[in-house]
Amino acid sequence: MEDNRSKIHETDRKILALVKERLEVGARVAENKHERGLPTIDADAEQTTLGSMIQFAGEIGLEKRLAGRLGELLIEETVHVEETKHPAQSKDQLMKEMFELTQKLLAQRRKITRFEIGEPNFPTPNEVVRGLTATFRKKKVIGYGPSAGLPELRKTIAAQLTKRHKTMIDPDQILITPGARFGIFATVTSFVSSLERVVIPQPAWPAYEECVNFVKGRPIPLRTSFEDDWDIDLDKLEFELKKGVRMLVLNSPSNPTGKVIAHEEFQRIVDLAAKYNTMILSDEVYDTYVRSPAPSILEGDYDNFVYINSFSKHFGLTGWRIAYLVATKENTLRIRRALQTAITCVPEFIQNGALAAMKRAEGDARRRIKAIMEKVELTCRELNKIDVSFHKPEGAFYVFPKANKPNFDSLAFAKQLLQKNGVSITPGQAFGDYPEFFRLAVSLPRAQIPSAIKAIGAAIESWP
Repeated sequence: MEDNRSKIHETDRKILALVKERLEVGARVAENKHERGLPTIDADAEQTTLGSMIQFAGEIGLEKRLAGRLGELLIEETVHVEETKHPAQSKDQLMKEMFELTQKLLAQRRKITRFEIGEPNFPTPNEVVRGLTATFRKKKVIGYGPSAGLPELRKTIAAQLTKRHKTMIDPDQILITPGARFGIFATVTSFVSSLERVVIPQPAWPAYEECVNFVKGRPIPLRTSFEDDWDIDLDKLEFELKKGVRMLVLNSPSNPTGKVIAHEEFQRIVDLAAKYNTMILSDEVYDTYVRSPAPSILEGDYDNFVYINSFSKHFGLTGWRIAYLVATKENTLRIRRALQTAITCVPEFIQNGALAAMKRAEGDARRRIKAIMEKVELTCRELNKIDVSFHKPEGAFYVFPKANKPNFDSLAFAKQLLQKNGVSITPGQAFGDYPEFFRLAVSLPRAQIPSAIKAIGAAIESWP
């Protein structure tokens, strides 16, 4: 017994020495990457390494599952060493930094024209407030509610989606979440494991990548370009899906480009996902900010998906934090466990406010959305007067212009524009490798748009 224990201890020491040696080699690789300006994580190299370890485990008679777990741990620790030495600001933090800088100047009583915040600027509909207060009149004590959401609200959402998309949605396929961001987070944490790949077409809202990084998954950027009208290259998409991808994120209409994926292209993307058994996370929160209906994941026959939508943009309930998702009943139960663990339930009075919005504020919402879309048109007309290039958005309320200046750095430009001109924008680096672009969120008062665009144009002319 003691001899065997001694051998175990000695073997453990050898293993730890080899782990130390491996991490030291990993640190040297990290330095080489940093010197060459390469990204910290190389998902393809990780996949090759993990596959090699699992194969060797089979050759020597070691359980492959154990080899996989050890490989994941070693890869994660190598990445941790690299990120500790060369920490990088996340895209989500970059976006929040611009928001916080704007808030700081507002607190100093500076007049700021706000193009940086993706939030409709219309007030909460009166019907929603009445729906909320009615809850307190009826109930003196409001206790815990069902984690999936109030049955009446889920039933109403299901009926609306069924009618709109000419499909059949059951209330049990729906979960009420505290905002679309949390719905995305709950979905990613429920289905994506360490080192699993998630393809994210870029430019993209940074929250997707942030959620994947949180679970130590691997976000795989699929770059789209201005020159190709922000279309997804289906050959490049299939090239990535062939490698084994857990999830594909779609956002149409897009934040930040306003791109709406055409119906035929959308179906080809879904067909590719089905071919490689890839789950689709379809973020459709801007689906009512369109000139003609956008395709939806709900309209096809592929059931390996999670659909995300929200009350924030359509009804202007951003601060209320209420949204919903749709999936198969099996997948809904899986995500529901994450909701139960993290939040218990969305407060009943907020859900009743959302229900009142659906029943009585639809006309008001559509009038306000129409007004915002008219402001997008005005913004595009004004942008045509300055030295930028852009595609007119097909949906959402964003424009993603490109400054026609060599070596343009939209991050430095955004900070300078805010400090000197009192105009806040979001730099293109928040959405991927797009330093020459910046995002305008067109939800500010109409009267402020012409002068703000003129100020942006003048700042571009004098850059750097």
